[in-house]
Amino acid sequence: MIYTDNVHLMDTALFKGLTCSAEMRDVYNERAHLQSWIDAEAALAKAQAELGIIPEEAAEAIVAKADANLIDVQNIVEHGKKTAHTLMGLLTEYRKNLPEEYQNYLHNGATTQDIIDSGTMLLAARAHDVIEKQLVAFLKTVMELMRKHRDTVMVARSHGNHALPFTFGLKMAGWLDEMGRNLERWREIKDRCLVGSMSGAIGTYAAWKEKGLLVQERSCHYMGLKTPKTWWHSQRDRLAELCYNLSLIGGTCSRIAQEVYVSSMTEIGELAEGYTKGIVGSSTMPHKINPIVSEWVFSLSRIVRGNADVMGELMAPLNERDGCSWRAEWVVLPEIFCAASAMLAHIHKVVSNLQVNEKRMLDNVNRLKGVLLSEKVMFVLAKGMSLADAHHLVYEISLEALAQDRPLVELLMENEHVAAICSREELETALDPNNYLGQSGAVVDLMYEEISTLIKE
Repeated sequence: MIYTDNVHLMDTALFKGLTCSAEMRDVYNERAHLQSWIDAEAALAKAQAELGIIPEEAAEAIVAKADANLIDVQNIVEHGKKTAHTLMGLLTEYRKNLPEEYQNYLHNGATTQDIIDSGTMLLAARAHDVIEKQLVAFLKTVMELMRKHRDTVMVARSHGNHALPFTFGLKMAGWLDEMGRNLERWREIKDRCLVGSMSGAIGTYAAWKEKGLLVQERSCHYMGLKTPKTWWHSQRDRLAELCYNLSLIGGTCSRIAQEVYVSSMTEIGELAEGYTKGIVGSSTMPHKINPIVSEWVFSLSRIVRGNADVMGELMAPLNERDGCSWRAEWVVLPEIFCAASAMLAHIHKVVSNLQVNEKRMLDNVNRLKGVLLSEKVMFVLAKGMSLADAHHLVYEISLEALAQDRPLVELLMENEHVAAICSREELETALDPNNYLGQSGAVVDLMYEEISTLIKE
């Protein structure tokens, strides 16, 4: 193997497939970055030709050579070493490919940040599409799993302890509801956030005189981006909004991965990641099978949420623009989108191959020998005493049942106040978890229909 000088984990042979999806790598690789700047220049040329600012032949020549493969990247690097300028090297190489009489029409009136910001948004628009497709794929998988386990009874836990019975379908309905809102938000911000930039040095459009606003509008049209109302060289809220929406998605993914991670613990054993022969959990403990994919979700989610906060710190450039914050975006944005895409790929893998141990779920429902249904018993007893008295009585009897490791129904029937109000048969009915699932199934059915509609939009 020939080792490279790659530094970031996303670019190493060992980890790049785990930390960035192939689709997002196509969006943010080095060639794609240069191509986005070139595409912005080509869009500007087409807009100016349309408006009679430059000759149509010049625009045609610029568009014909709008290909990053025609650019000598090493020459751009050497130019940057001399000039310390980000874009001038590309413009120099681009002009070499144009007939001499058209070279002056390239980058006519634009500023560097117009081109780079437009390129940033072109890449973000493609990245947005990748994330949206991943969200839809996740929802499709989970909604079918939810319907399959609509009536699979399990323990609901609050504060880490047994609370009441509900269904695994209802738990997943919560996953779907939250991730569905993420998809709605992600779609909703598209038109607001994904805008081009072509306003000149400080947003006056002065180089294009009375046609300046039209230059921007037509340039954005050719780039497939929305047109901003004002120049946004110092307005970075759109990029922050994209990042904070990725942060919300990361929070949801982390919560779901945590559910799987905790539920796969030996003592619980209700869920497990899919296993294929050959997976190894430990280099020294041969028996270990670990929730590695869920752990990747945790790790990547932290990177996503952390980078969103960094982007939030970059929202205050000085005056009309400066590079102090701007250059940091060039690191943050590719990293957050790549990490988010890998995170979504991992969580989709988790739910696609999820192992559901229904027997273990039922065993855990019955582990407390009826105490799990204390609330239902309280309501049964409340027909013959106040609710407060019923609560106190069931509380005392439940603690005794747990201490003695005996079925709750036995201790209930030994109590004269309970025996005077209801029969053993009535209590046993109340202690059947299947009789205290409330509207779990109805919520699952409703969520299935809502998500079905959402993913078709």
